[in-house]
Amino acid sequence: MEETYLLVRRRVKRFCAGIFFTYLLILVYLTLFTYNYYVYGKSFNLVFFDSIKLMLDSGNIWLIMKNILGNVVLFFPFGFLAPTLFYFLRSFSNCFFISLFTSALIEICQYEFAERIFDVDDIVLNTAGAILGWIVFKLVYKLYALFFKKIVRR
Repeated sequence: MEETYLLVRRRVKRFCAGIFFTYLLILVYLTLFTYNYYVYGKSFNLVFFDSIKLMLDSGNIWLIMKNILGNVVLFFPFGFLAPTLFYFLRSFSNCFFISLFTSALIEICQYEFAERIFDVDDIVLNTAGAILGWIVFKLVYKLYALFFKKIVRR
């Protein structure tokens, strides 16, 4: 049974690596190379929750879904898949800081290279999405461990 556990674990990790690499390519494409209808040129927002409040006050459901929910969903896979591949990201603080750093790096690249908006609210929302992904990873990991403990005991 131990051999089965190791084989499944290796295959899951390989599968997650492929998905994670594909996700990173899509992430870079979506954040740096797609046309954004709401771009007002190269600018920045350094006031926390300012653009979130502005979008909520607009009442435009599409704008709220695309920008607020979209930024959370965009980083959910990061928080879920990265701890699968990198053991050190299984701790909350490591996952939090790497997600924060990655999101900030993307915002800097958007500002510098894509001539778009650097928005601290995007960093907050992206990091929140990654943390939600990390929470789901932790739950799935515990269920996975419980399942295989029962199989190994038999």
